[in-house]
Amino acid sequence: MQKVEVSGANGVQQRRDDTASRLIVGRDEIVQYGDSNLAAVLARQPGVSVVGSEVRLRGLGAGYTQILINGDPAPPGFSIDTLAPDTIERIEILRSAAAEYSMQAVAGSINLILRKGSSSAQREVKFGAGRGDGRWSPLASLRAADKLGNFSYGVTAVLERTAEDAEVQTRERASDSAGQTVMLRQTSVRNASSVNKASLAPRLHWDLTGSDTLTWQSLFNWYRTGFNGNARETVLLGNGTDYPVNRVTSAASIFSGRSDLAWVSSFGAQGKLTAKLGFSHDQRDTDYDFLGHAADDAPRLRRAVLSDATDDSATSSGKYLARLGAGHALSLGWDGGLLVRREARHQRDTFADGAPPYALDEDYIARVRRLALYAQDEWDLAARLQMYAGLRWEGLRTSTSGRTLAETPTRSGVWSPVMQMLWKLPEQERDQVRLALARTYKAPATRNLIPRRYTVNNGNGPNNPDFQGNPALRPELAWGLDAAWESYFGKSGVASLSAFARRISDVTVQRLFEQDGVWITTPYNQGRASVHGIEADLKFPLRSLIADAPALDLRANLARSWSRVDAVTGSDNRLASQVPATFNLGVDYHATAQWSGGASYNLQTGGLARQDRFSGSYVGVRRTLDTYALWQQQGGFRLRLSLLNLLHQQRLQGQWYQDGQGASDSMTSTASGAVLRLLIERSL
Repeated sequence: MQKVEVSGANGVQQRRDDTASRLIVGRDEIVQYGDSNLAAVLARQPGVSVVGSEVRLRGLGAGYTQILINGDPAPPGFSIDTLAPDTIERIEILRSAAAEYSMQAVAGSINLILRKGSSSAQREVKFGAGRGDGRWSPLASLRAADKLGNFSYGVTAVLERTAEDAEVQTRERASDSAGQTVMLRQTSVRNASSVNKASLAPRLHWDLTGSDTLTWQSLFNWYRTGFNGNARETVLLGNGTDYPVNRVTSAASIFSGRSDLAWVSSFGAQGKLTAKLGFSHDQRDTDYDFLGHAADDAPRLRRAVLSDATDDSATSSGKYLARLGAGHALSLGWDGGLLVRREARHQRDTFADGAPPYALDEDYIARVRRLALYAQDEWDLAARLQMYAGLRWEGLRTSTSGRTLAETPTRSGVWSPVMQMLWKLPEQERDQVRLALARTYKAPATRNLIPRRYTVNNGNGPNNPDFQGNPALRPELAWGLDAAWESYFGKSGVASLSAFARRISDVTVQRLFEQDGVWITTPYNQGRASVHGIEADLKFPLRSLIADAPALDLRANLARSWSRVDAVTGSDNRLASQVPATFNLGVDYHATAQWSGGASYNLQTGGLARQDRFSGSYVGVRRTLDTYALWQQQGGFRLRLSLLNLLHQQRLQGQWYQDGQGASDSMTSTASGAVLRLLIERSL
């Protein structure tokens, strides 16, 4: 039997040949640094930034970047940290939209492809541990796959515990209308957190009689989180908060499950029908306790909160692909679903001074119905010119109701045309140009539709407000243009330069206001916004340029983005606190067949971002340096050592507010430490 070798170069080849602009992150690159979360993997990719656990394209989060799992939108409230890297086969980064996917991709989409079966027996075990902030984080995973006649299967199981301690320092300052400082205080916080996680990703595949196939694929995640935080405030000038000494403890139990059944039927060489039915269930139960004390440690308040949130969804999708001739294919499809979110919160406050206890019970239910119909046509107009055109209509119906809220319905429909072109330049084997035009949109997050009040425990103010959802939110609509030049050389070398622009209407902004002495922020639609930027990407083996050079693989990428919200006056009125720029520089060295290693440097800028004419936020520059070394032997034994976050830079984040009566600001610094990880891997 002829041996077929699959290498990372296939990702470069797919990127080159696809009409749509698509960057592929393969399995080898996902596991390269031994990362425990996908956010760290994605942070090294061109045009990708990470804020907390939120992954952003073009620096835009808050729903502008769409996360897909096997081509389907991730459930509401999904965090990319819940997916273990060992469950992912590859990652596709799509800079423009496609009609067959949801058009909720103003900034682009990140498609996470779960691991599939195997054409031969495959067994792999992995054990390891990481150490950072003086705490251990163990990991164990098992991968099994095989093919038995017309049946194949694959299953990945992961057990992991992560734990960290963090020291947080916050400085708050206020001044009067004359600029005289009237308040100055500092708060020291010590946070300890842990996450116990179990993941299971099974896949079963049957080759039925004829040319039909049936595939069942699921993903289950179990989480148990714990948090303990202690804060002590020091007043240098002016008044302190109500609870200058306080403690927060919380525990959360989280289950997330999704299951899809897909049937594919081929009609010879002329067409193929794909139909999929999916279900998902997400459940979060949280037990939260806040203890507030005076400066002399005398107790004042105990606030106990029990809350739960459940998301249930059912989806149906399908596509018929008709081949109309050589290099010409037409697809027609549908995509629909129903999402129901139930949320409840029960708060009990007791006071040490004998004041009457306070009780607050809230419950809400939100329903989101979605239906989409689309058609797309892809064909080769000439030997070096490929075109893609699509049209998608997507309708949304939402309704929100609760204990103190009458049902609030909304309805919207969006027509989304999309066109993409790939032109391989004449008499050039390596250079090509891309152009894409699409209309996309951003639907309101289910959490933002529910008018539940998320309250702060201590120090409510313009820089630390409560948050409340808005059931009247409408989708944001956007027109987008993408252009790129790409050059491919050697076996896997690529250089690209791209630019993009977006014009968004009904943009969502935050309204900050004071009500009965309490500061609140809430989202609402107002006006337009514009976004534009450039990206550069270079990746190649040094030997593709110098034949006798060392076995080095080099990569560098740079992204710079700008945005402006028309309704927000003043400077720094960036959209959704957009990350202005990212830069990555990396090198991999293959010393021998057994030894390899590498390093990666990441820079992510920040700065001021204005929320409205009176308030805004600040994020500091983030610098990260990661390294790894890999020793592998024949027989499938691998030893992987990683040193992560070697710069252990402090992270800065702040808020500010200024009006005619004075100004206030708050700046928080969070320490971070280096992490050592050792993984032992064995293929059986």
